[in-house]
Amino acid sequence: MAEITAAKVKELRERTGSGMMDCKKALAETNGDMEKAIDYLREKGLAKAAKKAERTASDGRIFHIVSEDGKRGVMIELNSETDFVAKTDEFNDLGKKLTAHLFEKSYNDPTALLESTHETGVKVNDLVTAVIAKLGENIVLKRFARFDAPNGRAFCYIHSNYKVGALVELDADNSAVINSPEFAELGHEICMQIAAANPLYLVQEDAPEDVLEREKAVYRQQLLDEGKPADKIEKILPGKMRKYFETTCLLEQEYIRDTDKKVKDLIAETGKKLGAKISVKRFERFSIGE
Repeated sequence: MAEITAAKVKELRERTGSGMMDCKKALAETNGDMEKAIDYLREKGLAKAAKKAERTASDGRIFHIVSEDGKRGVMIELNSETDFVAKTDEFNDLGKKLTAHLFEKSYNDPTALLESTHETGVKVNDLVTAVIAKLGENIVLKRFARFDAPNGRAFCYIHSNYKVGALVELDADNSAVINSPEFAELGHEICMQIAAANPLYLVQEDAPEDVLEREKAVYRQQLLDEGKPADKIEKILPGKMRKYFETTCLLEQEYIRDTDKKVKDLIAETGKKLGAKISVKRFERFSIGE
């Protein structure tokens, strides 16, 4: 039987993240063959992880990367069962690995990312499984966003508790302004706005028709319950919907630092100052537990 040295155990622990006794047993079961020992631990980890996957992962953290030139930004939500696990080095190392992997290549959905092969040669899902087996909690890659910004910059803000994050892409019709401090400040402010005010849409036209009809139905019933005459309700509805858009549409929202202006006013003022037309192309907001 091959000698199970401390160096081999150490190498296996570093490559799999498994405990020392599990690594010793794996090497013993596979006669010291490192690759077979890795497979052995994966098989055992998958069995444990399958049981843990039935448990709800409703805590976790938001991770992000934005390139130095702002031309690419990524953000992921990685869930755990408890905040205790979300604060561990192993969980945070996994989050950083997944974010870096997404930064290098775009994927359509979390399943595609998990099925891909990591730069280390291991399937991404196996990296997750190894951490599940080690920490004893279910871990789920819930969602991600990846923005490439050829005509502008991507900006990201993560709240200090890592539970809320916003990613936004700003465009400008004058490329000379996108590296200015004013453009960067605007990007930061809009990210803060998104994180704090939780807009659902960029503009009114983005709201689905069925959602609008449902809102109108609710307002109609409220007005009826208030005793408003039926013939006046349709005249009141536009004002109600205007208030709805001011809450749910980013550009129509009151700016959190100055409620006398809207977000679209802030963007227009910055654009005028820089001599460029600036626009928000898209945004995403992640909040743990939502």
